[in-house]
Amino acid sequence: TAPTWNASLPQWECEGPIPKEDVMHWLRSLAMLGLMVPLVGACDDDDSSGPATEFVATLSGSEEVPPVTTTATGSAVFSISGDQITYTVTVANVENAVVSHIHIAAPGVNGPVRLNLCGTGDPLPACTSGTGVLATGANNVTVGTPAITFDSLVSAIRAGNTYVNVHTDNGVEPPNTGQGDMASGEIRGQIEPE
Repeated sequence: TAPTWNASLPQWECEGPIPKEDVMHWLRSLAMLGLMVPLVGACDDDDSSGPATEFVATLSGSEEVPPVTTTATGSAVFSISGDQITYTVTVANVENAVVSHIHIAAPGVNGPVRLNLCGTGDPLPACTSGTGVLATGANNVTVGTPAITFDSLVSAIRAGNTYVNVHTDNGVEPPNTGQGDMASGEIRGQIEPE
């Protein structure tokens, strides 16, 4: 009698020897599976030759242009999926944070704001100060003049021509007097592939 599958028990039940035809069928099936296993790896979605989707930045005052003397530091992680950037900016020793953005410019050069991360009002969160998460969220609305598309921003990120900037302001004139009062930007970090 040929083996039968008992759906209530996850095992084969055999009554007598297995016919040679069934054994040959299973061997051919296993051989085909062995030939297909290498193809499964070729279909892997983690193709490192595709465009990057995960990015990081290390923020410090020394990256500002001109450099800023501050004990504040930070890091940022970004993930691009479809038409959305998801992000988390984490900081230490930041006082009076008011806004954070992605700017477009090469390292050592100041550039225009192109994506807000916090502090600009709904739907973006307010920036926090101190040590911990400054901002986390998702955004796909580019800003600035002349206007650019989201795809143009993503291309600039992938080319290494964007940076994160955290701006601070103590609310007392004049601005840009030092730590906790750098409206021009207190800590900055170039965005790079992870």
